[in-house]
Amino acid sequence: MKRIKHNDLTHYFLRDHDQLPRAYLRKCEKFFQSIQDRLITKKDAAFLFKHQASSPKLDKSQATSYNRIIKEKL
Repeated sequence: MKRIKHNDLTHYFLRDHDQLPRAYLRKCEKFFQSIQDRLITKKDAAFLFKHQASSPKLDKSQATSYNRIIKEKL
């Protein structure tokens, strides 16, 4: 089998997973998990929408949550 580059996802979608190396599959799953972890949740979106037009005075827990969401998205 031809060597598969780990930054190439075409094999993941086009070939049967039984034919692919385990290391390649692990790397792809790790990549997909990292994307999923960065997606914004509905709760986070509601929080951002609610606070974007409000006063900049946030309590400590809101400020921490807001900063975490903003940092993850950048």
